[in-house]
Amino acid sequence: MGSWPVGSTGPDPLMVLLVIILLARFLLWSCLGTYIDYKLARRHAGKPKED
Repeated sequence: MGSWPVGSTGPDPLMVLLVIILLARFLLWSCLGTYIDYKLARRHAGKPKED
């Protein structure tokens, strides 16, 4: 098969770094979105509707 060159011990370090950065960015973005949703829900839940 030999998808890697003979002298290489694994994947390219820059590619690994890119994947790690993308995963961290996705996790931070999803956590931030959840936090914002939580804050907005608390803000609206505290104010009862006045008819």
